[in-house]
Amino acid sequence: MVLVLNFFLNDAFAATFDQVIREQLESTGVTLDFVRVRGAQEVENLLNSLSDYTHVILSGSEASPMEDYGWETPMADVLTHCQEQRKPVLGICYGHQLLVRLLAGKEYLRVAPKPEFGWANVQLKANPLFEGLKDPVFVLSHYDEALALPSDFTLLAESERCPVHAFQYGQLPIWGVQFHPEYDLASSQEIFEVLQTKDPLFKERFIDELEDEHRFRQNRRLFENFINQSTT
Repeated sequence: MVLVLNFFLNDAFAATFDQVIREQLESTGVTLDFVRVRGAQEVENLLNSLSDYTHVILSGSEASPMEDYGWETPMADVLTHCQEQRKPVLGICYGHQLLVRLLAGKEYLRVAPKPEFGWANVQLKANPLFEGLKDPVFVLSHYDEALALPSDFTLLAESERCPVHAFQYGQLPIWGVQFHPEYDLASSQEIFEVLQTKDPLFKERFIDELEDEHRFRQNRRLFENFINQSTT
């Protein structure tokens, strides 16, 4: 069973994330357990049942990884369990940043000098998580980012604007991706429409490199690869 921790603060964004994750993982046949995290209690309630889960996915969020929301300490316990049991973990956007905070510290995070929004080409290094992905285009939507990670992290992707777009932690099945492999075209357009009304600089920050939708639709292979990673 896969544990999906949803950190979104906005109810609509949270519902969209759950929906697209279901769709992306539908072909794998796995059972999903969604937990909406609003503070420490929701994570603490899971600590005695972590053995029930084989994989853990951490969502994006409007939350900042540099601020404290109460869930950081119990999340450190969740991550320790996953490390000890070699359970695959995938952090997406905020989830990626939260992993950096828990594994390396706040000093490896910052407000992005150049926030990224849109559909963009991301060059990936060879890794089991990315097997079968060819010239992918991913959704980008972030104001915060990781930078210059310690040597126990392997850098797997970067862009001209963002120094850390993906990593693997040591030899463990723990990955973070700054980009969003979960969103389809319709859901990403909805998010961009909301952001456009809130960010006066959105249009000049927007990136549109979506020339071939096939390159976009293939992104579900990342989730299939993640599920195929076992605890052995």
